[in-house]
Amino acid sequence: MIFAGIVAGGSGTRMKSVGVPKQFIRILGKPMIIYTVQKFAEQLHINDIYIGIKPDWHEFMDQLLEEYQIDRQRVHVIDGGSDRNETVMNIVSAIKAKHRVKKGDIILTHDAVRPFVTEKIIEDNIIGALKYSACGTYVKCIDTIIRSNDAETVDSTLDRSTLYRAQTPQSFDITLLDKYYNQLDDEQKSKLTDTCSIFTSVGEKIHIVDGDVINIKITTENDLIIANLLATRV
Repeated sequence: MIFAGIVAGGSGTRMKSVGVPKQFIRILGKPMIIYTVQKFAEQLHINDIYIGIKPDWHEFMDQLLEEYQIDRQRVHVIDGGSDRNETVMNIVSAIKAKHRVKKGDIILTHDAVRPFVTEKIIEDNIIGALKYSACGTYVKCIDTIIRSNDAETVDSTLDRSTLYRAQTPQSFDITLLDKYYNQLDDEQKSKLTDTCSIFTSVGEKIHIVDGDVINIKITTENDLIIANLLATRV
């Protein structure tokens, strides 16, 4: 089976001028998270979609799904965790509570605030996770990247031909994700930078899926300006 887990537990602290978590900010009148949910709901190969969100916003999310006529047989709202990976693992627990999960079942994990994920990226993640058990979405760096140890002067220029920017989805065999996460102690879990890090921390390789520059993460008010422009074209 194929599942999607949408991580929506953020509070949007870098957008001081809005009164709601950033995933609920409207882009051309529609909440950002609805764009994201609809992209995954359109992929009929996905059996169930889970949204992990802060408990205080659970009811509001339910109302949005009703308002935008999202299929509640496939889309479920659960309480998120204290960080991204804890939210992902809460979703995994919810999946296991409802389904008899077996090796080969996969989950696509995605940031709620990446509303312009493409159909191709989703399909390529499904293919990648089924074939390799773990994959992530990445775009090659085209800018020159420097390293600075003091934040004032340049120490070195990195070889950009080997550098990629991480996006989501990040997708995995559910049984392996659950196994590897529970092998880590609390200190190791605290050092994880993303969900792919669960696999790399135990020596597993991550297959690269090509991302897209429009699959941006809406983090700042400048990103929101770009998002409103993108929404008129996609």
